[in-house]
Amino acid sequence: MSYDLNIQWPCNDFQQKPTTQELTTLKNTIITNLQVGKTHQVLNFTINETIKIPLNDATKINPLPIKKLLEELGPKFPSLKLFSRITIQLSEPSKLQGLSKLNNYYDIIAIQPLSEKTLQQAVLSIECDLISLNLGSKFPFFLKFKTIGTGIQKGKKFEICYSQLIGGSSGYNDNISTNLIKKNWFNNVLQLIRSSRSRGLVVSSGAQNALQIRNNNDILILLSTLGLDKSRAKSCITTNPENVLINGRLKLKSYKQTIAIGNEDIIDNDLEDLDKKSNLAGYKRKFDDTSTGKLLKKAKRN
Repeated sequence: MSYDLNIQWPCNDFQQKPTTQELTTLKNTIITNLQVGKTHQVLNFTINETIKIPLNDATKINPLPIKKLLEELGPKFPSLKLFSRITIQLSEPSKLQGLSKLNNYYDIIAIQPLSEKTLQQAVLSIECDLISLNLGSKFPFFLKFKTIGTGIQKGKKFEICYSQLIGGSSGYNDNISTNLIKKNWFNNVLQLIRSSRSRGLVVSSGAQNALQIRNNNDILILLSTLGLDKSRAKSCITTNPENVLINGRLKLKSYKQTIAIGNEDIIDNDLEDLDKKSNLAGYKRKFDDTSTGKLLKKAKRN
C-alpha cells in the first residue's frame, strides 16, 4: 500500500461549491495518483482561521463528497480508498474554533501554523494528527530542534508537499516568483530535515491537478538529494503516512483510541457507513448501543 495524504479540494470555503471542470480535474488527479501506486488517498479541505465553521449544522461541516466519489470511481478502481482531511491555516491559537468537534467528521485533522507561537501550540497542546508547513514561502521564524523534536516525541508528524516544486498546470517555468518558491522550498525542507533529525516526516503531493503527481521512485530520488537515507526516505511515503491515517481514524472508530469495534481494517472504508459523517453523533456510539454495553452494565452492578 502507498499513501498520499494531500489531494487538494478545489474550494476553501464551506459555502463555495466546485464547478464541473474542477470536479473533473479532481477525478483525473485521483485516477492518475492511483495509477502511480497511491491506493490510499486523502482529500484535503484547506480553510483559513477567519472562515466560520458551521459546527451546528452537521450536513455542512464536511463538504467533501467521499461517498459519491467512491460510488463513481470504485467499480472501475476497486483498490481505491478515499478519506477526508481538514487543514486549518492558523496565525493565532486563540482563533481556533471547535477543533475537537471536527474529529467526528474528518479522518485527519491538520494544522498549518503561520507563526512560531502557533507552531509551539500545535506541538504542545492542539489535538491534531498532522502539522503542515507552507514550504513555498519564507518562514517568519526558525525551526528549532527542541520544538520539532518535542512534537515528534508526542507522535506528531510534519508534512512535506512536493507540488510546490512544479509550476502549476503548465509545468516548470522560469519566472522569478516560481524560482523564489522553489528556493524557499529547498531551504525550508532542509531546515525541517535538520530540526527533525530526519524523523517524523510525511511526504504528500498537495496536487491540484494530475500533472503535479509523481511516482514513489521520483519522490525517493528527490529525498535522497536532500540528504535522507533510503530507509528514512521510504518511511516518509509508507510507514509515517500510514501512522497518521491510523491515528486519525482511531478517533472515529474507537474508544479513546484504544478499543476498535468491528472486524474491518482501520484504514479500509469499504464496510463503513460514510453517511455517519452527516450525523451529529458521528462515528462514535454509546456503549449501551453496542454488544459491549452489557459488559459495561454488568461492571456497574458489581
